[in-house]
Amino acid sequence: MLASVVIACYKHEQYLEECLETVYQQTFADIELVIVDDNSPDKSFEVAQRVLKKRSFGKRFVSCKLLKNPQNLGAHYTWNRALSLTNGDMIFLLNSDDAFSKERVRLFADKHANDRLFFGFSAVEPIDEHGKSISNFQFPTRLRYAIDRAQIAGAPLSWTFLDSQIAASTGNFVFSRELLRQVGWLADLKYCHDWDFALRAVTKVEPTYLETDRYLYRLHSTNSFRSLSKVAESETKACMMSYCLNAIASRPQNKTCLSPSNFGDSFYDFVKLHPNFNYWVKQIYAPYHVEHRTVESNDRTRPVRWR
Repeated sequence: MLASVVIACYKHEQYLEECLETVYQQTFADIELVIVDDNSPDKSFEVAQRVLKKRSFGKRFVSCKLLKNPQNLGAHYTWNRALSLTNGDMIFLLNSDDAFSKERVRLFADKHANDRLFFGFSAVEPIDEHGKSISNFQFPTRLRYAIDRAQIAGAPLSWTFLDSQIAASTGNFVFSRELLRQVGWLADLKYCHDWDFALRAVTKVEPTYLETDRYLYRLHSTNSFRSLSKVAESETKACMMSYCLNAIASRPQNKTCLSPSNFGDSFYDFVKLHPNFNYWVKQIYAPYHVEHRTVESNDRTRPVRWR
């Protein structure tokens, strides 16, 4: 099996070499490395060039590809361009300021290399600007709590994605080539392109969570999520609309994801357990509320029914 590690790089010259070293140190043999720099204003591209020119580094991989966008085009474009260059059966995304544990590729490959449709992520370990573990940061704790709560309750992880991006980052995604073919490219969203991709993916296959691995998620002053509030509402609505089209307005391939076609009338009770999703679906399907109808209810006028 060939594994593709894909890095979308932007303005991370301080962290990029360490990021690349963690890919070099993987215990899995057959890896291709694809890096696309989004026209960084710093020396990120030059750092990548220098590291890839090392004889031992180049020999370690099946192939290495490094490209630079002609101008700054945004994260979703950069990820998609990099993905278009891959040949691997299983694809691992990695942010250019984050890092992999040594066993990451092997652990996923050993368990899921033969899965035609696969979408997975792992536990997250926050690290600081110097690569040291941060034990008192609440963000990954909240994500673990949401995942643990779902597992204890026996609820599918696809349902938990309806409340938030529980994988924390684009770089924590692992998926099969066939899933990418069916789901399509990342959407043109400034920050929530990863959540939108996840919500489309879970309508195809139930996600897999790997507790035994750690994605090393670096926290620093320029993390993109810190300025998310400006676009949070509009992009959240876009994510919810995407899910609704794939799981409510049509019959989803994943028979476990939250959908009227999967659960019938029980769907309307399950939705109430997910406040974020409940709120947005009501906004998106407002014209179908009983009080808004001007004709008698029939099969054509009730794609969603609220009690």
